[in-house]
Amino acid sequence: MEWKVYNWKSRQVGHKGEVLTKTSFRCGFCGGEGLFKRSANCPVCSGRGTVNVAGPAVICAYCNGKGRSFLNRDLTCIVCKGKGVVAVASKNIEICPGCKGQGREKGSHLPCIECKGKGVVHKA
Repeated sequence: MEWKVYNWKSRQVGHKGEVLTKTSFRCGFCGGEGLFKRSANCPVCSGRGTVNVAGPAVICAYCNGKGRSFLNRDLTCIVCKGKGVVAVASKNIEICPGCKGQGREKGSHLPCIECKGKGVVHKA
């Protein structure tokens, strides 16, 4: 499987391993609406619809940028804390060899040990 990054602003898939350099992103948990279950403020963005992540960043591979736990949609993702994006240490990254960019341990619902669920690791 080829790991791709989703560009929230243009809503287009980028190139494999692409790093996002901006710091403000659409909230993954509420999809930028600012609401949780259509009545309360989103617990992640506090109703703003945007979240800030210290760049550089990549889309969370564990939840595919949705910010929600895939086991219970009312809970935030354990890797990105609901933001949909996660910060990476540098722009010099590659697909995680352990999970092949999935963010999950093979045959498990737990985050990958090597990349901590981000889907990418620092290039050696």
